[in-house]
Amino acid sequence: MRSFIKPRKKKLFDDMTTMWLAFIVLVSIALMVFGGVIYYKSSFYIKMIDSLKENNAKKTYIVNHLKDNISLIQMQASLDKDVKETNRILKQSMKNLFDLIPDQITLTKVVMQKKSLLLCGYTNSIDSYTLLLEPPLKSIFTKSIVKFSQDGKGHTLFESFNTMDVLKDQNVSR
Repeated sequence: MRSFIKPRKKKLFDDMTTMWLAFIVLVSIALMVFGGVIYYKSSFYIKMIDSLKENNAKKTYIVNHLKDNISLIQMQASLDKDVKETNRILKQSMKNLFDLIPDQITLTKVVMQKKSLLLCGYTNSIDSYTLLLEPPLKSIFTKSIVKFSQDGKGHTLFESFNTMDVLKDQNVSR
């Protein structure tokens, strides 16, 4: 038997199936490319976050170090202010002390401490010391010990050690 039409080659897939298969392959390739891009970008961002965390840790260390330096500088400024105030008070105390010394008395040594004062010097007589210098010293200090001696030139040498009692200071400040 013979056919009236010429035989044609039969395709494995028809046109519609081929289009669907091509579409599925294209979408699969697009999804793999998109997944690769997402993987690359996420690893890039993870590295960037790690770098930012490390940078943040360094900056935090620097900030803490600067805070420590600031507190140290503030403490030094406070100490400097205290020293300047103490020096001002000491300078005023020294001025007051030298204003207290009459012309008839010459000092050779002055040792001033927080609660005591040592004065060494000479005068014409014991009376000039006891009348001119002893009363102001007794009004300031609670205890005064004076030693007198004579030198070869007719002057009276003195050594006066004066102290403040802590109890008297507390009673005065109340």
